[in-house]
Amino acid sequence: MQWTKEDIELYAAEKKYVDTLIIPLIPFNPEADHTLVKEAFQRELNQLTTQLLEKEYRGRVLLAPDYNYITGQYEHETQRINEWIEKFKKQPFEHVFLFTFDTKWKRWEQNLNGNLLWIPSLNERNLQSSETRSYVKEQIHQISELIRAYWD
Repeated sequence: MQWTKEDIELYAAEKKYVDTLIIPLIPFNPEADHTLVKEAFQRELNQLTTQLLEKEYRGRVLLAPDYNYITGQYEHETQRINEWIEKFKKQPFEHVFLFTFDTKWKRWEQNLNGNLLWIPSLNERNLQSSETRSYVKEQIHQISELIRAYWD
């Protein structure tokens, strides 16, 4: 289920079956021109990946709104993300996954109240290319195995 009116209405009616939350972590730094393209591409790739992952587990997973953060402020952002997670756990969600391409989150992973799903990003390319689609499908397969391991 996605963060849309229709899906949230369905979630509210069926929440006992939806035990997993995925929060996309989206970096940006609007003052650094040299990273704008890279971060915009990561956002698009993150959305593509998490939406396909949600589609695979529709009815068991809720895809939260994107969590946008300014790069370089990980200690502060860790506190904010944990506040988000605590609010979401009141729904309740048994499993919370934070999805990112930003390797710097690995340093803060132990401070997060959710499970970090980090995978390496691609260099900027066409999201519609067969190469990119193949990469995303392979990543979804691996992420799916990890998520199922938490469910067991």
